Amino acid sequence: MNQVNFSDEIIGYQCIKCKREYPLEDMYEGCPRCKSNGKPSSVKPIYQGFFNGENWLPFQMAVSLGEGSTPLLDVATNHGNFYIKNEASNPTGSHKDRMSSFTISMAIANGYRGVVAASSGNAGLSLASYASYANIPCVIISTDNLNEQLASYIKSTGAELVLTKTSLERWELTKEYVKDGFLSATNYIDPPVGSQPIGIQAYKLVARECYGQLGSNPNALVIPTSRGDLIWGIYEGFSELKQAKFIEKIPKLFAVEPFERISKVLDGEKYTNHFNQNTNLKSIAGATVTWQSLQAVIESNGYAINVTEEEALDAQALMGRTGIHLELSSSTAIAAIKQIRKDKLVEGNDSIIAVTTSSRFTPI
Repeated sequence: MNQVNFSDEIIGYQCIKCKREYPLEDMYEGCPRCKSNGKPSSVKPIYQGFFNGENWLPFQMAVSLGEGSTPLLDVATNHGNFYIKNEASNPTGSHKDRMSSFTISMAIANGYRGVVAASSGNAGLSLASYASYANIPCVIISTDNLNEQLASYIKSTGAELVLTKTSLERWELTKEYVKDGFLSATNYIDPPVGSQPIGIQAYKLVARECYGQLGSNPNALVIPTSRGDLIWGIYEGFSELKQAKFIEKIPKLFAVEPFERISKVLDGEKYTNHFNQNTNLKSIAGATVTWQSLQAVIESNGYAINVTEEEALDAQALMGRTGIHLELSSSTAIAAIKQIRKDKLVEGNDSIIAVTTSSRFTPI
């Protein structure tokens, strides 16, 4: 069950901003040079050899609860026809299971004492579940307003649940666990970078699956976004398909947000700024932008789309009438499609995939 096989194709890391290369060692805080310049950026693994459509992943064998290979559903609504990549069908009800599989495998392969995450939602439940399955210690650090039912689910896995007053306190406490030999699954610096870079590699499979299930290259993907792990992983996946000439161009990637963050940066504000605004769209909340989310949008010729809670509620109800039950933040991808079509950001017959990230039955 706990046997993992780390790929010998990975030979180091590269900063996604300055392109500096680093040896294969812990890179919790992203690129050291960019961080020292006040412009933090994530790193990504460097693979040797040639991409054949199936390789270039960190593990040939990883801890798994059966995540991935999620359905691509053809949906007809009053928003027009589109596809849903239903990540809610993963074992704990969200796309985070893909990343948890690789993160737990990384912890086992490198002999960490355990894993830790600063999370008040899907990531915490997912990581705790995978850690329990692999029988390794797990600490989830959340704010004290954590949903009680979600807290009970996390505790039921045997994970230690630690509550703090503020989100920033979670990051400080996570850093202490890292010093004590734990692998952090999530960011803990401000301004932030992405999550654990090996874990993010799992999201490349969303791109590969979309391409394979559709039987062609989609024109656009619509992705609920907070700090951009998912949208960056999808971008990387399509970038590799393009590099290997499976596709001619990367689909437009639409980052869906609960208020203006990336869109403000695209209009000229610094990506290291804080963009404070309250929202009940908790899974994609947060005041910060990462370099990875910004670049995924820019390099794919995509857009940032802002969706209100009311629009998300309407979209959630709409999907419920089709038999698909989505968590509220996940429903923003559906609401965004209405805006995208109205503003003619895609052609009328373009294939659009909404990546629906989590289930309505997940207590957030």
